[in-house]
Amino acid sequence: MINKKTSAAIFCMLVVSLHDSPLTAQTTFHQLEDAWQYADAHNISIALGNLDAGKNADLVKQSYGALLPQVGTNAGFTENTSLQTTLLPGIILGKPEGTYVPVQFGQKYIYTAGVTAQMDILNLQTWFNIQATKAANEASKDARANARKTVYLQVASQYYAYLLNKEAAELSAQSATLADSVYQLMNDKFAVGTANQGNVDVAKLSLERAQQTLITAQYQAQTSLNNLKSLLNMSVNDSLLITTDISEATQPPTDAVFTEDPSIRQAFHTWQQGIAQYRTSNSAFLPTLSVLYSSTKQQNDNKFEPFQGGPTWYKASYWSLQASWKIFSGGSRFYQSRVNKINATEKQLQYDNTIKQASINDENLRLNYRKTLAVTAKAKDVMQLSLDNYVHVSYRYSEGLSSIEDRLTAFTDYINYQNSYLNALSDMLIQLYQVKIRQHTF
Repeated sequence: MINKKTSAAIFCMLVVSLHDSPLTAQTTFHQLEDAWQYADAHNISIALGNLDAGKNADLVKQSYGALLPQVGTNAGFTENTSLQTTLLPGIILGKPEGTYVPVQFGQKYIYTAGVTAQMDILNLQTWFNIQATKAANEASKDARANARKTVYLQVASQYYAYLLNKEAAELSAQSATLADSVYQLMNDKFAVGTANQGNVDVAKLSLERAQQTLITAQYQAQTSLNNLKSLLNMSVNDSLLITTDISEATQPPTDAVFTEDPSIRQAFHTWQQGIAQYRTSNSAFLPTLSVLYSSTKQQNDNKFEPFQGGPTWYKASYWSLQASWKIFSGGSRFYQSRVNKINATEKQLQYDNTIKQASINDENLRLNYRKTLAVTAKAKDVMQLSLDNYVHVSYRYSEGLSSIEDRLTAFTDYINYQNSYLNALSDMLIQLYQVKIRQHTF
C-alpha cells in the first residue's frame, strides 16, 4: 500500500502533466485567506466596484455644490447695420403741428460685459437631495461589500473544490493500488481453478471504479484550479500552487462570532434613501427663496475700436430677492409624493425582513456546519474501519479462514465508504467556507 505522501506526489505530477503551455508566473497560496487577499487586489468585479466608489463619492460632493452660489459672466458685441427709425412729432423740433420727423437713436457698435450671481437662501429640496445622495452612496458601499462577499464565496468554492478533488485523487490512487493487487490475485486464482470468473469480474469492476474516480478527480481538480485563476484575473498559463493540506483546511474556526451581514446594511441604507426621496418630493410643495445680483457695463460707439478707449462705459447693477412657490401643477407632485411614500414603506418592510432572514440563515448555517462536521468525522472513521476490516479479512483469507467472496465484499465496502466520506467532506467544506465568510468583515 502506498502512503499518503507518495499519493500526494503522484497527484501533483499528474496535475502538472495536464498543462500543455509553458508557465509564465508562479503564485502560491498557503491558506484560503491568501486567495481572498489576492482577489481583493486582482478580481475584476472588486476592481470595478472600487472605481464605482470614487464616482459615488463625487456624486455626493456634486449634490453639496447646489448650496453654493451660481456665478456666471457674459460679454457681447452688436453691430447695428441699420438703426431703427422712430417718428417724433414735428412740433417738438419746431415743425408745423401734425408733421413727423424720422429720427434714428443709438450708435452702430455696442459692447457689453457683465457678471451675475445667484444663490438659494431657502430650498429644502436641495437639502433632501443631499440626504438622498448620501444614502445612495452608503447603499452602494454595501452593494460593493455584498459583491465582494460573492467573490469570496466563489473563490472559496473553487479553492475547496480543488482540495476535495486532491483528497479524492489521493484516496483513489491508494484504492487503485489495492484493487490492482486484488485483481492480479483473482487472475492467479482463476488460472489455477480456485476462483471463478465472477470473482475476477468483481475484482476488475473494483479496479475500474477506482481508476475512474482517480481520473475524474484529477481533471476536476485542474478545472477548479482554472476556475480559480479566472476569478483571480490570472492567465491560464500562470502557475498556481496551493499548498494547503486537507487536515489544515478542515480545522474548525476558533471564533464562532459572525459579523454584520452587508445585506442588512444595504437594506437599511436603501430604506434611508427611500425616506430621503419621499422628503424630496414633499419639498416640492414648499416655496424657494433666492438672492440675485447682476452688474453689467455697456459702451456705444460709431467706430469699431474695441479695447482702444473710446466712449465711456456705462455701468448698471442691481440685486433682488426672489421667492417662488408653485401652487398648482396638475397634481403630479401629490401623486409622486404618494408613490415615493409607498416605495419607502416597501423598503422598510424589506429591511425588517432582511434582519429576520439573516438571523435565521446564520442559525441554520451554524446547525448545518456542526452537523456536517460530525457526519464527516463519522464517515472518516467508518472508511478507516472498513479499510481495517479489509486488511483483517485479507489476513484471514491468506490463512484460509475467509473466502474469496468475503475479501471482495470487504474491498467493495471500503470503496463505497470512501465515496460516502468524500460526499460528507464535500458538504462539510461548503459549510466551512460559508462560516469563515460570515466571520469576515466586508
